[in-house]
Amino acid sequence: MRAKRTGSRSMAAVFLAIAGAAGAASCSGERGQLMVVFQTDMSLPKDVDTIRVEATLEGSIVYDETFERLGSEDSIRLPATLGFLTPDDPSQALRVRVIASRGGKEGVRVLREVLTTVPEGRTATLHMPIQFLCDGSADVERDAQGNVLRDAQGNVLVKNSCPEGESCVAGECKPREIDSRSLPEFEARAVFGGGGESDGLCFDTVRCFASATSAQIDRARYEANPEDCVATAPSGEVNVALLTQGGGICGESACYVPLDAESDAGFRVEEGNVLRLPAAVCKRVTEGKLAGLAIAIAGEDAGQSAGTCRTKGTDLPTCGPWSALAGGQYTGPDAAAPIPVAVAQVHPVSLRVTAGGVAWISGTTFDEAGMARDDGELKTAPQGGGEPLVLGAAQASPRDLVVDEARQVVFWTNAADGTLRAAPLAGGEPRVLLADLKQPEGLSLSGDALAWTELWGGGVFRATLSGEGAEVALGTPEDLAQPGSAFASPYRVASAGDVVCWTYQGTLGRADGAVACRVRGETLTVAAEQLTPRELALDVDAQGNAAAVYWASFEGGSVFRADLSGEAVGEPEEIASDQGQLNGIAVDAEHVYWTRRDEGTVVRMPKDGGAPEALASQQTRPGDVAVDETTVYWINEGSPDLEDGTPVKDGAVLKLAK
Repeated sequence: MRAKRTGSRSMAAVFLAIAGAAGAASCSGERGQLMVVFQTDMSLPKDVDTIRVEATLEGSIVYDETFERLGSEDSIRLPATLGFLTPDDPSQALRVRVIASRGGKEGVRVLREVLTTVPEGRTATLHMPIQFLCDGSADVERDAQGNVLRDAQGNVLVKNSCPEGESCVAGECKPREIDSRSLPEFEARAVFGGGGESDGLCFDTVRCFASATSAQIDRARYEANPEDCVATAPSGEVNVALLTQGGGICGESACYVPLDAESDAGFRVEEGNVLRLPAAVCKRVTEGKLAGLAIAIAGEDAGQSAGTCRTKGTDLPTCGPWSALAGGQYTGPDAAAPIPVAVAQVHPVSLRVTAGGVAWISGTTFDEAGMARDDGELKTAPQGGGEPLVLGAAQASPRDLVVDEARQVVFWTNAADGTLRAAPLAGGEPRVLLADLKQPEGLSLSGDALAWTELWGGGVFRATLSGEGAEVALGTPEDLAQPGSAFASPYRVASAGDVVCWTYQGTLGRADGAVACRVRGETLTVAAEQLTPRELALDVDAQGNAAAVYWASFEGGSVFRADLSGEAVGEPEEIASDQGQLNGIAVDAEHVYWTRRDEGTVVRMPKDGGAPEALASQQTRPGDVAVDETTVYWINEGSPDLEDGTPVKDGAVLKLAK
């Protein structure tokens, strides 16, 4: 075998040519070529950061290369092409596999596989797009202990979600075998935006859908026939995008996956302005995995290079840092404005940030009688965003969560069914650790100790963890609350070292709330006569010890602090007032952060004193807030439900550089 490469990684487009076999021209005719085209409708490196391309001819490897750091200056750009010359025996089967991963080689998300032949006497085009609708179509193979399996060359073994002989296309399993005689002739302009390898146009997704309207699928038709997925389109030429929860190309308030027009893997407009879509689109919408469709009128955009908002087809790739094309402009999120980690969420209520990513609860909806449905979800996504992974679905009013990266487990409380649950971060069946709790609410983790509150029962408990992953276990709970306490409704809890602090929210409209801490084995009342204290946070020193506790009064509009570093707990100090309805609170080395639900702002203030500063405004009922060394994260609970109880689904997880 011989390999010939033209172009380089630093070029706007990469052209890779591989001779299928060495030697003279084919005995049966003139040598031809198969041009494999790689493109994506996702955002790189947010959704995919690694691609491996493998090709075998009659089982023998003729090409195998992995491309990492996609979206960076030193990696390949898309679209890219890979050429195969006709082998001496044109009937030999060529198998091409594209494996796309997020978070490195082991984070396999997408597998596309084609079995075909290389034609004689012509150059044919084989499109092998890396599609959002096929996200989750593959995974790495693991042994019984969860260890990743590898081949003799050290490559991870990939498990296909489709049956043998099939591969994912637009979210559905289709036969992998394609007759090369059916493939179209290769034209560079039909791949590279009407130009060559670098001078064509690209599609500016965020700009082109800035004035889009939303559309709903015809659920009745889909329920009657799961292969019949349609929506109604406006008159004229249109562009269509999937509205996702974080996958695809994101603006400041929405994330889009643009579909190719007049394509079975995209959309077609039929008579009567009927929009024909892949069946997987309707399936994901009905499952709540997609927020819907965005439809925009196609045409020229005076603010862009001519043609960048024309009807998007397979000939018009998307713009972005990953793009091989110089024509057009990429409109990305404003770095000075909040950037979405996830959108289209249902009333998120709790947020945690770790080195491994962001985790949150997507809240519960209610039926006509006002009873909570079992539709809460635990979700996680990388810090940079992306389509969320659901760790726990169909949960009964989940309220708070913590992430234990050492044990690779997420824990959460379910208020409606009185349980404390756990699930592996890598995915797996959630299980109950404790049951028959009296409306468990807040949850906190410090080392091996898990602490929680029970809103109705009035208890605050701590227990020791053992094991990891699916084998994690919880020891006998210890009650931390003062016997016979006059305070009611323990809400949130925070812990560091051997210190555990919590709030008693008390009664709405009455100053009967309190803050208590377990310090050096003794439970102390830190502050009483508080007006609905809910959220709290600990200021933790470099040794991991709690130096101070901060809390926010939801109704009172004040932020308080008490010192925990001395022999005795310090007196409560009001550090900010007149702050409206305070929701979340967090602390870092220099500032204390909170959210104002009434005003829709995210605020910070220096810990050593100073005026509060609004970091973000025009937020929709901001709630829990968290920080790491460089970034502030928060949830927007979103708009109230419609009169019939239908959620608006405009909650979000957002981030902003400090």
